[in-house]
Amino acid sequence: MPLPPMPSLTLTRRGVLAGALASLTPGLLRAQDDPVAPLVAQVSTDRLRATVEALAAFPTRYTPHPDFPAVEHWVATAFRDIGVGPRALAYHPFELEPGLIRHNILAGDPADPRGVILLGAHMDSLSEDPMRLAPGANDNATGVAAMIEAHRILAAADLPIGIASAAFAAEEQDYAGAAALAGLFRAKGWPLGLMVNLDMLGRTGPEPGAPFWIEADEGNLRAENDAAAQAAGEIAALMAARHTDFTIARSDIWNSDYMPFEAEGYPAIGFYDGGAVEGDPAYHTTGDTVDGVDFTRLTQATRLTVATVAAIALRAV
Repeated sequence: MPLPPMPSLTLTRRGVLAGALASLTPGLLRAQDDPVAPLVAQVSTDRLRATVEALAAFPTRYTPHPDFPAVEHWVATAFRDIGVGPRALAYHPFELEPGLIRHNILAGDPADPRGVILLGAHMDSLSEDPMRLAPGANDNATGVAAMIEAHRILAAADLPIGIASAAFAAEEQDYAGAAALAGLFRAKGWPLGLMVNLDMLGRTGPEPGAPFWIEADEGNLRAENDAAAQAAGEIAALMAARHTDFTIARSDIWNSDYMPFEAEGYPAIGFYDGGAVEGDPAYHTTGDTVDGVDFTRLTQATRLTVATVAAIALRAV
């Protein structure tokens, strides 16, 4: 991911736009009636840490590396370990280059007739020497950890909408995996209502209180998905104010795995820690290790993911 555009507005926990607050139902404003809070409370920092540590322990997760299939297998096993059954777990192949097949891992039912919210995170990594070493702890073991943890909670919550999660290969190769899966969603006519991208969630900038970014589509290739994406972004900002201590920055979507979904006409939003914006020296280097991950920040990002998806699914705003 390169640097994003400048944010269009900034919100703090106590400074959410009055008009947006007015859209909340009275029940949500009373904590005891908040249907989202019990789900948010289930987020486990220990689970997040275990996933990040396991993924970063691979010497490299560079998609062209011959050992990358072991990464795919690990992620599929992680989904099985949280209760995703064999009928709800699939390897979706694509050709990265002639003769080189890689797979996205898809959990959940993408054809759920009630409609689907898709969580996505890329499982591959990059560095200055990716065929030798690319631990990718923040970029993007953190996103995968948040996705698996959010799927564990949301899939068990009996929500009135389907929840699916996709671990993408080859984000660092022009989103090749996401492009293949987005095209499959369109070809199959799967009822995707929103794509939520999780890419780099556990770094803080050099200044205290560095903002966390909520990204929502503002144009790009398809105009017809803008309104839904912007509405989802507003809900995410409200959930950040309600369920995290983040200061929020807002921007368009940019240069990650939501872009192929936007190009297919699906509404897309994303969450991002802003590390590259602040000049993170570990970005795309062999120094992107577990020691540099802020697990408190990752936990809050996962809480935000759970809260946003649950609020949309339950129409709690």
